[in-house]
Amino acid sequence: MLQVHVEVLKEPRGFIKILQFLLAILAFSTTVSFSTYFTFHATVPNCQGGLNDVVRNTVEYPFALDAVLIRQTLCSSPPQTASFHFPTDVSPQAKFFVALGVICMLYAVLALVGYVLLHDMYIGRRLIPSADFVLHAALAFLWLVAAAAWAAGMSTLADGSDPEPALSRLCDQLIGVQCSVNGDDHRGSFGKLNASLCFGFLNMFVWAANLWFIFKETMWYRARPENATTAAPAPSANA
Repeated sequence: MLQVHVEVLKEPRGFIKILQFLLAILAFSTTVSFSTYFTFHATVPNCQGGLNDVVRNTVEYPFALDAVLIRQTLCSSPPQTASFHFPTDVSPQAKFFVALGVICMLYAVLALVGYVLLHDMYIGRRLIPSADFVLHAALAFLWLVAAAAWAAGMSTLADGSDPEPALSRLCDQLIGVQCSVNGDDHRGSFGKLNASLCFGFLNMFVWAANLWFIFKETMWYRARPENATTAAPAPSANA
């Protein structure tokens, strides 16, 4: 019969597991729920009516801007239609970051259930804590890789979401269209996405910090020789 060991939740490895669960959710949820947009003007100087010169592009997960082709009717009289394409694609970094967050969330739940319901098996079988330690070390390293890759991806995304440097490429081949970024254009806001990056590095720190508490349960720690102290023999009472 399973015995519930709720006291494990008061131990560092149990409490930190709850923290890991919450931080993993925050990391991937702030990424997949993020959305912003940027605009620029594509003006047809000879337009007689039906001017629609504000071009808007939405930036959202998985952040593959190159997969979107914006085709917009800029003027109805005379009719003028133009297509705009942005080559930025940071979807591999974003998907890796999100996938790692989901995996760590699930692992935290399973490990916590194991700590509470299978405590005796966890302590009694030497290989289980060792495997737990190795997985923790691997996930901590993957968080470092994912957060670093996502930091580079966010920088690329922010640069790719600024239409001003790309105006010449976007509009030079369009006849009768003048592109510009005006004061009322929106450049996009990436504050929430910066929060996801912070959660990524925080996950790395928490998973790495928990290694010590799990290591203390492994066979490697328990097999260390005890530093036994030998007492010095008492002096003889007989001279």
